[in-house]
Order: sequence, then C-alpha cells, then structure tokens
Amino acid sequence: MIRKLNLTILIILAVFSALAEKASIETSVQPTMITIGDYITYQVIITHEKGIDIIWPGAAAELGQFQIVDFETSEPEEIEEGKLREILSYYISTYDIGEWTIPPTGIAYYDSAQDTTIVLRTEPIKITVKSLLSEEDWAKINSIAQSDTSLAGMEKQIAAGRILQMAKEELLRDITSPEKLKRNLKFWIGIGVIIIVIASLVICYLLWRKRKGIKGAIFSLSAPELPPHEAALAEIAALLAKDYISNREFKIFYSRLSDILRIYLEASMGVMALELSTSETIDNIERSTFPILLEDMDLLKNILERCDLVKFAKLIPPDDWHMEIVESVRDLIDHTKPIEPEPEENISTTEEHTSPSQETNVKEVAE
Repeated sequence: MIRKLNLTILIILAVFSALAEKASIETSVQPTMITIGDYITYQVIITHEKGIDIIWPGAAAELGQFQIVDFETSEPEEIEEGKLREILSYYISTYDIGEWTIPPTGIAYYDSAQDTTIVLRTEPIKITVKSLLSEEDWAKINSIAQSDTSLAGMEKQIAAGRILQMAKEELLRDITSPEKLKRNLKFWIGIGVIIIVIASLVICYLLWRKRKGIKGAIFSLSAPELPPHEAALAEIAALLAKDYISNREFKIFYSRLSDILRIYLEASMGVMALELSTSETIDNIERSTFPILLEDMDLLKNILERCDLVKFAKLIPPDDWHMEIVESVRDLIDHTKPIEPEPEENISTTEEHTSPSQETNVKEVAE
C-alpha cells in the first residue's frame, strides 16, 4: 500500500515537473537603493512555450510596502524556436524609510494542451529606502535625542520623541526666500544702448513716412486713407449695393448721395458743405480759390437741387433720375479731382521721339 502511494506521488510530481518546464519566471529590480519618493522599476519576466496564456495580475498585484504608480505589459517576443518571452514592468515607490522587501508575486498561466492552470512565484527582493537627511544629520538628531538622561521610562521616550521632532524641523527647514539679482553697470549700459537703437529706428521710419507723404497710423495693419475722390466713388458703389431704389426708399438714397457729394466737396475743395443749404454751399465754392468750371458749377447745383426735392419736398423721382444723377455725381468728381502729374519717363520719351517735321516747325518759329 505504501509503495503504491509513493508511486502515485512520484507520478504526480513528474506531471507537475513536466508542466512547470513549459514556463519559467525571473525578476529584476533597478535600483535596489532609493531615497523617499524615488521610483523603482520592478520587472517580472516569463519565458514560456507557445500555447501558454499568461494571466497577469496588473494593478491587483500585492507588493507589500510599495505602491504601484504605473505598469505595462510587453508584447510576446520570440527568443528561440517555440519559446516566447513576456515582461510585466511595475513602476513602484514608497515614502517610508528602512529595509523593505518586495514579497513573492504569484503569476498564473494556462496550458491549453493540458487544460491546467499553474501558478509561478517570484523570489522576494530587498529594497533599501534612505531618508533625504544625510548620515551626519541623523547623527546630530540622535545625539540631541539622547542628550537628556535625567528622565526615565515613558517620560524619557516622550521627551526624546519631542526632541527628535524639533531636530527634524530644524534640519528640514523651508527654502530661503528669493533674492533679487543685482544688476551691474554693464547690464544697464546694454539696456540703454538697446533703447537708443530702437528709438533711432522709429525716428528714421517716421521721417521716411513724412518724406513719402504716407498717412495713417504708424503701426496699423489697415490700408492708408483713400484720396477724397476715390473714397466718394467707393461710397457711391456701396450705396447702390443696398437696393434703396428697388425698395423705393428714395429719401434715404438721395439723402445719402447728397451727403457723399458734400463730404467730397469739403475734403477736396476745403469748403463747408455738409451742414449748409444748397445755396450756401454754392456761395462758399464761388468765394473759394478752388478752380472749378462754370459747367461743373451748374452740374453741382442741379444735383443738389434734385436731391433737395426728394429730401425735403417728398418728390417721387421718375425712374430715369436715379442712374442719371449717380452718373452726374461721378462726372463731377472726375472733373474736380486732382490732376495726377505725368511720369517723367513719358515726358522724356515724348521729347526723344519728336518727329523731324515738328523740329522744322520749331526752328521756323524761332527764326
């Protein structure tokens, strides 16, 4: 009976031995000595045959005094024919000083061929956690704690604990308050040079703008101000786009058209026009030194009087008035806008290409 029992045990051990050979476990730790709060990389490495499924514990692993900050599992890596390697990496830490042990960790795997689950266990690993205080600081604390020998028993322990706490607070005092950096003479000279250079560049830029006649804000991204005639033509185009005529809002249309023209007169001729009556506006232009032809004066008077009829007399203008008066305003602006000087190149080109007959006529006149 005993022989049969021993034989059965041997068979069972042989079976488990055969199963155990299908997977092996090992661990690695870096580093094994840390200070409070430092991270430790604890790796569990399993090498196994194909057809073996590893059951990783993940965050549920019990690592004793150590807290799991994070963990990750690698993909199976084939290291030799029929052999795979998988690695579970734990990032752990602790805030208690002393000698601690990472306890054995159980990792299970399932053998589908044998329909069996086997548990592998790691070896315990010792970790040393040191304080942020140096050995000299601890020696000072111990000497302070043991200095008073007048007390005995529990009173001595309480007194030693208080002294120990006071010593820790003294050695672990807070950081000093920040101090302002003292600037030497070279620093201030450099700042002064930079200010002078920037001011010089700004002054040069302003002088350049003045010479070129550029208007508008210096550091603005907006376009420069339009000449009066271009601004008036743009306002007329915007007015036509608002469909006042098709909506039969004639008073608004003719009032706005009159204002656009009067603003143009003030900007281009330098006379008061916007707040004055038509007759006063005409009188101001006649008394001004602005060179305007008689037919343009008649055209201006006709435009303003038509606008007044719609604005004040509530006249319903005929359909042919609308575009006719718009074109009249455009013609008036075109006739009274500043004459742009011809480029010098055109003048020189004209002189160079004077025909021989013209030269002969000039000579005859001179004679």
